[in-house]
Amino acid sequence: MSTLFVALAVLAAMVGGAALVAWRFRLAGSFAEGAVGVVIAPCVLSLYLVAAAMAVVIGWEDYKSAEDDMISEAGAAQALYWSSTAFPGEEGEAVRGHLRTYLTTVVEDDWPLMETKGELSPGGDDDLALLAASVRGLSVSDTGDGLDRLTARQEVTKLSDARSQRADAAGDQIPAALLFVSALSAVIIAVLPFAMIRKGSGVAYFWSSVNLVFVFGTIVVLLYMGNPYNGVLANDAGTMEEALAGFDRSDATLELP
Repeated sequence: MSTLFVALAVLAAMVGGAALVAWRFRLAGSFAEGAVGVVIAPCVLSLYLVAAAMAVVIGWEDYKSAEDDMISEAGAAQALYWSSTAFPGEEGEAVRGHLRTYLTTVVEDDWPLMETKGELSPGGDDDLALLAASVRGLSVSDTGDGLDRLTARQEVTKLSDARSQRADAAGDQIPAALLFVSALSAVIIAVLPFAMIRKGSGVAYFWSSVNLVFVFGTIVVLLYMGNPYNGVLANDAGTMEEALAGFDRSDATLELP
């Protein structure tokens, strides 16, 4: 709701400012072709382009980084699931059960909170702790499974690190100062052409309106970038759901004679 309010406020400033300058504060030819047109307008346009470009790059980098981390997290979960098949029956089943529970919590509890509040669920922390305890509690045997136990511990560490990275990513946003500069300069860029129109120039009004719509659209996109798990660019839980489905396929493979 706050994002919508900001977007409407920017639109109102653009439309209201355009109407006001076209009605009361139209620039004379000497001003339009002088300091305003030659110095001020290009400077503001440059500021707008730089700020908007930086905001887009930050949003895109946050999205791609979160995507890569999510793929690594799912890979660690699958590797742990496979390595657990080398453990004694009940211990291996316990590890796999805790891993399933943890990933289910990630999908059903973590993701909605990351989308709405930018945070992770406490239940996910508890489930990960139980998973780590089940791996640490694996008994030592003479069956040559030491490498699998080491792999399992490494994958749990990766899952823990991935959870921390996901918590950080859920709080990532385009800096408010950058959004403010982008919006302020966008308002000026949208309003200024209306002040430079000569009376009766319908074509100039048309293209000035097109400019206003385009500039407003870019600001809307920036406002709705959100964090890497919501908004225009958003990572969904599909990769984690595929990992859970992979567990079922692994079970089916292990049950084959």
